[in-house]
Amino acid sequence: MQAVIFHGPHDFRLESINEPKLESPSDAILRVTHTTICGSDLHLWDGGLPAAEQGFAVGHEFVGIIEQVGEAVTTVGPGDRALVSCTIGCGSCSRCRRGLHSGCSVTTAGGTRSNIFGFSSAFPGGQAEVVRIPFADSNVFQIPDGVSDEQALFLTDILPTANMATEFAEVAPGDHVVVFGCGPVGSLVQQLAFIRGAAVVIAVDLDEARLAHARQLGCETIHPEKENVLERILQITDGEGAASVIEAVGRTELVSQAALYLRPGGVIAVAGVIIANVDLPWALFLMKNLSLRGGLVNPQRHVPQLMPLIESGRLDPAQLVTHRMPLSEAIAGYELFAERRDGVLKVVLEP
Repeated sequence: MQAVIFHGPHDFRLESINEPKLESPSDAILRVTHTTICGSDLHLWDGGLPAAEQGFAVGHEFVGIIEQVGEAVTTVGPGDRALVSCTIGCGSCSRCRRGLHSGCSVTTAGGTRSNIFGFSSAFPGGQAEVVRIPFADSNVFQIPDGVSDEQALFLTDILPTANMATEFAEVAPGDHVVVFGCGPVGSLVQQLAFIRGAAVVIAVDLDEARLAHARQLGCETIHPEKENVLERILQITDGEGAASVIEAVGRTELVSQAALYLRPGGVIAVAGVIIANVDLPWALFLMKNLSLRGGLVNPQRHVPQLMPLIESGRLDPAQLVTHRMPLSEAIAGYELFAERRDGVLKVVLEP
């Protein structure tokens, strides 16, 4: 089969590899119909997240059709359309039972390895024709007839990530919410903040095309190189400051700056992937009684909440798809996405 294989920064290659097989009674084999490039994949592409090994298939956002299941699998069967959580939980350990599948003590080997598809050879990724899914009953969800593969694709990671961020931010009816970033995750955060009842969502970005998209969603927008962000936020909030700030870019300085934009008692939620230390203005946190939350996503918790929003038509994450390519053009897709060319928001690859 064909798969996108990691060999180092800017060195991803489409290669022929052996198809995976069932290794455990709890496994499932899924033939991929749609996969996509995530901003987190760019950490491998750019070298910002050093990998200890090479030669594994990348990609953690994918959907497809179940081809085989182990004898212990009860929730899906051959022929089912299915989406797969990007983080893999055993479903039985104490952490999984608390809904913290991203910290599963089994699949992380006690915290010594990543349990995200496509970041190591332990769990090869879904930018491939076929994928083995460990602990299928915990990590695979059937796709209802009224939901397209492209819509379901976003339930594998970034839509749950956005939902987690709005939960962390405690978005409530009437709130003013600032969202740093109008990329795929930021756009979904904006939509979900409105669904949760936010009165005003303020989108901050450097990309004019992405700001225009945010305005179409109903957001107030700020270009930080053209306006004073603090002055504009205070103007919009009548001098009070925002109830919450959601960082959806992955830049440490934005987390530090967020404290300036919050009203007393406000919350900062981090949805972007940040692997460096953050320098926090602790005195400001103390005096304003601020809170900071972040973490890896657990789609297993969020899919049941979000699927009905898609089925009802209140949310259509597939609107983010700007480019569709065959898997054979995946490298060109990475270059396009990394360079933000041609108004790209989301690239979908079809094996």
